[in-house]
Amino acid sequence: MRRVRGIAGAAGLWLAIGGAGCEDQHVVIGALSPGQGGGGAGAPERPRFEAPTAMTELNSSEREEDPTLTDDLLEIYFMSDRGGSRDIWTSRRAGVGSPWDAPRAVENINLAESIEDTPCVSGDGLRIWFYSRREPEGIWLAERASRDDPWGTPVHVGALAVEGATVMGPHVDAAGLHVATGVTPADAETYLAIASRERPEDEWSALVPIAGLDGPGDEGGPFLFDDGKQVLFRSSRQGGGDLFWARRASAEAAFEEAAPLEEPVNLPEERDTDPHLSPDGSVLFFASTRTNVADIYEAHRVAP
Repeated sequence: MRRVRGIAGAAGLWLAIGGAGCEDQHVVIGALSPGQGGGGAGAPERPRFEAPTAMTELNSSEREEDPTLTDDLLEIYFMSDRGGSRDIWTSRRAGVGSPWDAPRAVENINLAESIEDTPCVSGDGLRIWFYSRREPEGIWLAERASRDDPWGTPVHVGALAVEGATVMGPHVDAAGLHVATGVTPADAETYLAIASRERPEDEWSALVPIAGLDGPGDEGGPFLFDDGKQVLFRSSRQGGGDLFWARRASAEAAFEEAAPLEEPVNLPEERDTDPHLSPDGSVLFFASTRTNVADIYEAHRVAP
């Protein structure tokens, strides 16, 4: 095999299980009709988006990546190194279309001696998963009672650790039963993996590769939607990094061959990464280096 898989557990048990990315299980871009799937009639087509717009109120002269939003699109979290290291920052706005408040570093999550990255906030804004280099390195979870309360003390999600590998970029579905993420072994490229559990209070199963998405390059930042039948992710299979889309007939099937999003979302020689869709699928948020430094962009979907 081209990549080393340092994953414990029964091989293939959750190999093709689907999930929704970061609380967006109800996204309906090109949703399948009952009984349809694969490449047949009525199958979802690759989504197309208009020219992206930089979210200038959130961007700085430093690097911004990994946007994740609450379902009402009024609260955003992202990684920024404007403070001198990779930390998680946040901003709010009064309504969709209103200006974003000045971003601020998230309290109770960032550590001065650590790196915090790849956040995923739940749709209701009460849970946030993120990568941290603190000990033990890996995926951490913080919770709060309301969106006006501070985040509680983060806890390490030990079940999502993979021996000899770095796990980053978690995306958890609305029910809290599936998590998709990137896994980077010490001696191989990043691949996409998924874990599941029967109830939110249960521990996660072992992470396993997502069937059909193991391309010839580095993959990460998965965003599964349409009840696990479609996915957006970033891949280096065309060069420095682009956003790709793939579909499958059901959440139990392997994905068909992935295809890159068309310009003007992907640009040659630029790194486009970290997709996040609005709940209705009409807006794509992502990060891009098209201004010589990674910034956050939004692009509106072209109606089918």
